[in-house]
Amino acid sequence: MKSVEKMPTAKSIPELSGNIEGLKRHSFMCVFVPEPSLSSDDRRIRAWLLHTVASASRHYARARELVELQDNVNQLRDGSTIFHILDVSEQIEDCVTATYRACMAIRRLESRREAQIFSRDYKNLIEELRSIRNQFDHMHSQVTAAETGGGPISIVFGDEGKSIKFRKLSMSTLSLHALIDGAYRVVASLYPAFDVNSTKEAGGPIRLTITTSITVTDADGNTR
Repeated sequence: MKSVEKMPTAKSIPELSGNIEGLKRHSFMCVFVPEPSLSSDDRRIRAWLLHTVASASRHYARARELVELQDNVNQLRDGSTIFHILDVSEQIEDCVTATYRACMAIRRLESRREAQIFSRDYKNLIEELRSIRNQFDHMHSQVTAAETGGGPISIVFGDEGKSIKFRKLSMSTLSLHALIDGAYRVVASLYPAFDVNSTKEAGGPIRLTITTSITVTDADGNTR
C-alpha cells in the first residue's frame, strides 16, 4: 500500500543563520567608502552575487515562513481553513533558481580561495541542484506535449519538509540550506570589513539619516 505524503513542518526545514540583510546594508555603505583595489567590473560582479544570494535566502525564508503559518492554522480561531501551503512551491522554485545561478557564478571566481573551496566541497550538492533546476527549466515543453510523467510537476517539500522534490528527483532540504549558507559566506568574503558571523538582522528597507550643523562666525571672531 502506497504511503500518504505528509504535510511539511517548519521543524524539518532548518532556518538560515547568515546575516544576509546585514551584509546588504554593509554593501550599501561601501558606496560611500573608496575601494581603490576593486575595479568597476569587480564591484558589479560582487553586487550581482550579493543580490542573487539575498534573493535565494529570502525565497527560502519565505517558503519556511509559509510552512510555519500552515503549522499554526486553527480553523476555530481563524474561522476557516487557510492554505498557506499552496504558495510554497513558487518560493522554492525561485530559491532553487537563484541558488543555482549563485553557485555557477561562484565556480567562475577562480582567483578567490573561498570560491574554490566552496566549489570543491559542495560539488556533489551543486550537481544535485543542477539536475532539479535543469529539468524544471524545461518542464514547460513537456507539459505542452502532455508528457508530465510521474512525480510532482512543481518543486515541493517532501518527507515532511526534509527534502525538496520535482518529478522523480529530490535533494535534502539540509543540502539546499548548506548551499545557500556556503554561498553567503563566499559573498561575505568579498567584503573584508564585514563580520560573516555577525548576528542575523531583520530585513526591510535601508534607511539613511543625514544630519547637518552650521557654524557662523561674526566679524568679531565669535562663533555660534
